[in-house]
Amino acid sequence: VASATGKAPAPEDPVSRTMATPPAVLAVMRAARVVCRTPRDAVMFAVHCTFLAEGYVLLAAGDNVDPMMFQEKEEEPDDRLPKRKPDPHVGWNDMDDEYAFKYCALADYDNTAQAPAPAHVGAILKAIFIGNTLMCHSVRTEDGARAHHDPAAPLASSELPLGTHAKVVDEVAIAADPTLALADVAALVDIVRTTLVDPVRRRSIPDEREGGGDA
Repeated sequence: VASATGKAPAPEDPVSRTMATPPAVLAVMRAARVVCRTPRDAVMFAVHCTFLAEGYVLLAAGDNVDPMMFQEKEEEPDDRLPKRKPDPHVGWNDMDDEYAFKYCALADYDNTAQAPAPAHVGAILKAIFIGNTLMCHSVRTEDGARAHHDPAAPLASSELPLGTHAKVVDEVAIAADPTLALADVAALVDIVRTTLVDPVRRRSIPDEREGGGDA
């Protein structure tokens, strides 16, 4: 349908809709059934689950996001039996003081093939723990590679002090329910959405139908 200007509207960005709410993020955290060892793990996993609730699919985590060149995966023997996709969360908190997650937009994910479409948008989220603060960075990806960004904002960043976002909870309680270690879920989700999710899900390449192709 053409707009009042006579131009067709630009197609909707696959991850342009906001879906994350504090209850949704808590539900995703509990459904994931991962083990958090520390309050820091719990806060970082809440950041990750905000991306999931915002319409992303996890492709890889931990050192699987940037595998070393000398690492090779062993091929499983073809026994013609259906294979179950490995949980991409495996190893998500195995790196010392660092976290990494790679995503594909839900609209660009092929559930039948259990893989992203050849042409897809996504995001990479990384964080490092420094001085009791999680320093988080996110970047938009296109077809698995870093996308062209507005030079004024090449990288989305956020600092999350544990003193603000985490509570002291014993290891047994965190392992059973990591949401218990979160101090203010609503505030954390709002910060993650505005500082890490929104900046990387905007279009990085203007669509010609918006006027980019006019003389």
